[in-house]
Amino acid sequence: MILNYENVLKEIIGQSGIEFEEIEKLLPEIEKAKERISEKLKTEYDALQLPYVMSLKTTEIVETAKEIRENYENFVVVGMGGSSLGNQMLHYAFNGIYHNMQSHPKMYFLDNVDPKSTETLLNSLDLSKTMFNVITKSGSTAETIQNFLLITDFLKEHFLDPKKHLIFTTDPEKELLRKLSKEMGIKTFDIPPYVGGRYSVLSAVGLLSAAVENIDISVLLRGAELTRLRVLNSDPINCMAMVLPAIQYLLFKNKGVNINAMFTYSDGLSYLGQWYRQLLSESIGKKYDRNGKEIYTGITPLAVRGTSDQHSILQLFLEGPFDKLIIMVAPKDYKSELSVKGEFVNEESVEYLKGKKYSDLIKAEFDGTKAALKKNGRPFVSIELSEIREEEIGKLIYMLEYSVIMLGELLGVNPVDQPAVELGKQFTYGIMGRKGFESKEEEFERLISPESKYTIENDAL
Repeated sequence: MILNYENVLKEIIGQSGIEFEEIEKLLPEIEKAKERISEKLKTEYDALQLPYVMSLKTTEIVETAKEIRENYENFVVVGMGGSSLGNQMLHYAFNGIYHNMQSHPKMYFLDNVDPKSTETLLNSLDLSKTMFNVITKSGSTAETIQNFLLITDFLKEHFLDPKKHLIFTTDPEKELLRKLSKEMGIKTFDIPPYVGGRYSVLSAVGLLSAAVENIDISVLLRGAELTRLRVLNSDPINCMAMVLPAIQYLLFKNKGVNINAMFTYSDGLSYLGQWYRQLLSESIGKKYDRNGKEIYTGITPLAVRGTSDQHSILQLFLEGPFDKLIIMVAPKDYKSELSVKGEFVNEESVEYLKGKKYSDLIKAEFDGTKAALKKNGRPFVSIELSEIREEEIGKLIYMLEYSVIMLGELLGVNPVDQPAVELGKQFTYGIMGRKGFESKEEEFERLISPESKYTIENDAL
């Protein structure tokens, strides 16, 4: 894996860039932040120890995954946010977006409560050949629990034993799913107490579904562990997990760059962008710093797919405001390959495509977009993987997780909490009538009026 960051430097792209000396001047602060991170590895930042910790716990996960592959045709991940996005990232990266058309177990992700899509999925599955992995650390995520309750309704209607079709991944000691697992005899995997959802992909949260698909989770963890050791033993200026947040911080503070777009040149890697979107936004978007001072800080992440989004959003990147850092990600080797003969069409305008491979074109688009960004003075970094394989993806996951925590330390915010998200959940509980949240229902009614003069109906002329 290679990070190239020359195209954020003023000497390369002009006034929209930063000076290399600015990065050098920031190094003492990065060293201090690194020390603070190390001091919190057993508490707030326990997720950064997962590569080593989970490498000692893969046997049970792999054995369970083998049983599932041998006995079930479908595997459904039931979870929200970080309890699903990491699983999707791994699934699509290694198996592609059309996996379910040619392989099994077929993999599905129930990560919303839209009644139509939920109904369609559950009515389409042979439930007798389906395993559901219900993932919620708190055991109280409304959407996940609603889906869980509906799944149990469906299982009962089909006279199926829940303990043969459910696996829980949750808190190791407390909350609803842990209680039900003991009462119902349902197999359960732990989420470490200090590991939040968006940092949980290298725990049982993400590893079980990966192992079900024959992804080598030991090698995935080994890649992450190599990056962990690199972070521990490298100078900051030679470590991409520290250089990347330094760039993000300096562009944000000195150039007003408050949008980061992850531009992935692979259909599978596009879900990396979806995962990183949550990681960056929930970690960095904060009203208060660690001292309680109001700062309203944050960087808005975008998930952008190459090459398709070159035809939708690239115009804005090239000629719009200078408020964006583009993080371009691509593999050097696409593993699969297609070649074009095009003998049926004899037109000069397409001759340049004949005899070319698909990878030739997508790589040319990747390089061409970099050249266009550079010519227009737009800051970007590029991350290139040797190929999409377990060790490389493990390295990338850990690098991005550490870099976001480092960015949080540089900004002076807590990168592992999400207080505003919890507030939204509390209002939801109040609206839905959950006991203990009556005050939130009353507050909601004061905040949101059912009638307003600032409402326009467009049903008739």
